[in-house]
Amino acid sequence: MRKIEIIEDVRLRFPGRNAEFDIGVEVGAVSVLLAQGVVAIHRELSREATEQLRPIAEKFGYTILANDCAADLTAVTIVPRQRRPLLRIV
Repeated sequence: MRKIEIIEDVRLRFPGRNAEFDIGVEVGAVSVLLAQGVVAIHRELSREATEQLRPIAEKFGYTILANDCAADLTAVTIVPRQRRPLLRIV
């Protein structure tokens, strides 16, 4: 069981649920933000959720930029395709 960020600074845990449920909640929460047209989404997601979100984000006109973060998490930034890429200091 881990904390899942639903919206910025709001995290939930679902005791007694398995990892598939957590992935479904992650994908669902980010999908709602994509449907609402949020300009940029920054989250730490599981690798499985990130892979499930790729085709959804593409259908909504977004690009996913992902970097490995922790053991099973990926730091994800999702931005509209029309926008210039976000620059990061390496």
